[in-house]
Amino acid sequence: MSSCHDTKTTCVGVMDDAHALERAGHDVIHMEKGEPDFASPEVVVEAAVEALRAGKTFYTDSSGLPELRAAISEHLQVSDGVDVPPSRILINSGSSPALLSVFLATCGPGDEVVLPDPAYPSYRRLIELAGAKPVFVPTREHGFRFTAELAAPHVRAATRAVLINFPSNPVGATATAGQLRAFAELGPPVISDEVYRGLSYTGAPDPGILQVRPDAIMLNSFSKAFTMTGWRLGFTVVPEALLARMKTIQQDGFVCANAFVQWAAIAAVRNADKIVSGPRAEFARRRDTLLAGLTELGFAVPHPPSGAFYVFARLPDGHHDAYAFAAGLLRTAHVAITPGPEFGAEGAGFVRFSYSTPAERIGEGLRRIRAFLTQPDSSRR
Repeated sequence: MSSCHDTKTTCVGVMDDAHALERAGHDVIHMEKGEPDFASPEVVVEAAVEALRAGKTFYTDSSGLPELRAAISEHLQVSDGVDVPPSRILINSGSSPALLSVFLATCGPGDEVVLPDPAYPSYRRLIELAGAKPVFVPTREHGFRFTAELAAPHVRAATRAVLINFPSNPVGATATAGQLRAFAELGPPVISDEVYRGLSYTGAPDPGILQVRPDAIMLNSFSKAFTMTGWRLGFTVVPEALLARMKTIQQDGFVCANAFVQWAAIAAVRNADKIVSGPRAEFARRRDTLLAGLTELGFAVPHPPSGAFYVFARLPDGHHDAYAFAAGLLRTAHVAITPGPEFGAEGAGFVRFSYSTPAERIGEGLRRIRAFLTQPDSSRR
């Protein structure tokens, strides 16, 4: 997880407080984490152990192992029908360094990046680290559906990229190929954060930006769908024109990703369908349980999630302050959730629930929330 702001009431502050309660002996239900609770796949663990025992612990090429880049290229050909040569694939130590590298390579002072509100909080900070300005597109009045039509009025001469994220955090929205094509036709380069790809419940594969715009910048990670958060590995597909700049940033800023983790990732890519199908099915069951329970408790969900593992819900009637609600819920019911404004101004009055926790814990969390809501003063501010 990444930091959001610097005050106690932020999403990281919620996690810190939750962990403090646990250290004091309290049973805390974690519905704030953007991290799958499943163990990393055994085939990946075995590959990592094998790599370590074989002494594969030295620097690799800064762009990544040729074997891993070739495996990803083959996977994209099979899964998406796109021909991406390994030379256009860069291996990163997670998607956050990849995002920073992309913004440093494409933006500078006076430049702008168009993105939705609400959105993953680190986007703003990483864009600002590159000296650029994030331009947020309000989506609340449109059910939190970020579309090219909404983005278009914000595109201007200073725009260096349009940033999209499907399936999305915090809303769980997905996009069709036609909707992705509309973003591609806006004109500026498209940066597509696809770290939740594979975790969709529409019954059809998620389309990717490279299927509609081959020269887009696509980022992905092994953290979410492959349940490998602590391994810190991701990859970026970049157009030829950006390769030299991206390689320089990678070499100077990050050197290379962990060698043995890259060898393990080859096993992940080669077993992708088998690995991802289990978590996806379980997340779908949890989503249905959580949605039904929250609706019964008076939360409204303008956009029921069709991907990722989050529910972005409006507080029940009489509750207005998301920070106060989340703090009170954690303090008295020991249920951790994330205040909606952490993801942008459009999240006021909303909270994000993560269903990356076991189904029985979700059920217990809903019972505790029900009890919390019946208290005389449950942060009605």
